[in-house]
Order: sequence, then structure tokens, then C-alpha cells
Amino acid sequence: MSYQDVPTHRPSPANGPPQKSRPAWTLQYLPHRPGHPGATLLHVIGCTPSDQTLDREQALAALSQPRAAACRECDAARSLAPEPSSATP
Repeated sequence: MSYQDVPTHRPSPANGPPQKSRPAWTLQYLPHRPGHPGATLLHVIGCTPSDQTLDREQALAALSQPRAAACRECDAARSLAPEPSSATP
């Protein structure tokens, strides 16, 4: 039995199968100011500094709260859209 065809190293991402990167989200809390109620902005990770990241379900739950909105700069709402199905009929 020969092991000459057994790979001896892991393929790099460029050579291996494509891996989907899942975006993560963060929240920015905007404090209440006179004449302006407080609000929460949902961002794609990297748009604004944050210590905590959210997965998709947590981000959707946060966005469903009153006075919550998705950041327009990083297009957080678009990143939450479901991916099109690649299934064929």
C-alpha cells in the first residue's frame, strides 16, 4: 500500500473549496438627548467599534425593537437579506 497520493498539507482557501464568510453585526446605542429619543443602530462588523458581535438571529431581533434602524453607510439591512437559494427544481 502506497501513501504517495495522500496530501501532506491542508489546501489554502485559494486552492480549496470556497468558504462562505458570515457577516457579523454590532449595535451602537445612541443616547437620549433633549428633543431626540435614544436609538439603536445596527452595523456590519467593522463599521463602528464594538465589544460585542451578534449573529443573524440576534441582529434581526435587535432590529425589530422600537427606535432601531440599520446603518445606511455599511448597508447592514442588505447584509441581513436571505441568500438566494441555489436549489434547482
